[in-house]
Amino acid sequence: MVDIRVDVPIGVDVWQVSLEDLKNADTSLFTCLSDTEKQRAARFVFERDRSRFIVCRGLLRAVLAKLLSLSPVEVTFNYGEKGKPHLQGSPLFFNLSPSNDQACIAACREAALGIDVERIRAPTRHTWVGLAQRFFSTAEIAELMALPASRQSEAFFACWTRKEAYLKLHGLGLGLPLNRFSVTVDPDRPAMLCSTEWRPKDIDGTTLYDLPAAPRYRSSLAIASTAPVTLNHISISSLDSFPFFHEV
Repeated sequence: MVDIRVDVPIGVDVWQVSLEDLKNADTSLFTCLSDTEKQRAARFVFERDRSRFIVCRGLLRAVLAKLLSLSPVEVTFNYGEKGKPHLQGSPLFFNLSPSNDQACIAACREAALGIDVERIRAPTRHTWVGLAQRFFSTAEIAELMALPASRQSEAFFACWTRKEAYLKLHGLGLGLPLNRFSVTVDPDRPAMLCSTEWRPKDIDGTTLYDLPAAPRYRSSLAIASTAPVTLNHISISSLDSFPFFHEV
């Protein structure tokens, strides 16, 4: 679990990564990986999955290495009970989220965070209504169904990324039933944690944000703080546009 911070300004760096544009960078980024990660990469059956794993982990290591004044291979991860990586003995918080052709990396020195990116797919209305009824809270389902049908698909993914970011803040992924807390659903409403029977104090200590995203994607951020936040958003489509890689 994480403690809520309310007393310090928050600076958050977010890197939006085009995995498709970086698919040929896996050879360079492979050198950033640990031996364990290289072995994990070798176990992927499909080359596309292997390449994206290498790119995501390599860029994550390059980011953290620069922020910690280390080399990428010197970055050491520990893992929480549900598998969320963290840096032992370091005040730097980070989170990674991949989805299809996109990935997002977030880093912050002042407060724990979680980030999620999702591709907006086009399932039938029956499919995502069924998913909402299975995973969303009663309040979220009511807000979703009150929207015009033409907006409900986007609203579904707005709700999903907001919820997932909050879960990832606490290192849970889908380890907590999603209907035990509620967020705003309408994409035109500010992202907000509305209720949580799981950790009631989070209502007054957690801030959600919708982030810029590539076309047909949604992205959200959750921070364990209510202090003012400055977001530094960086788009990465090549290693040339990612100076951290060249500086470590």
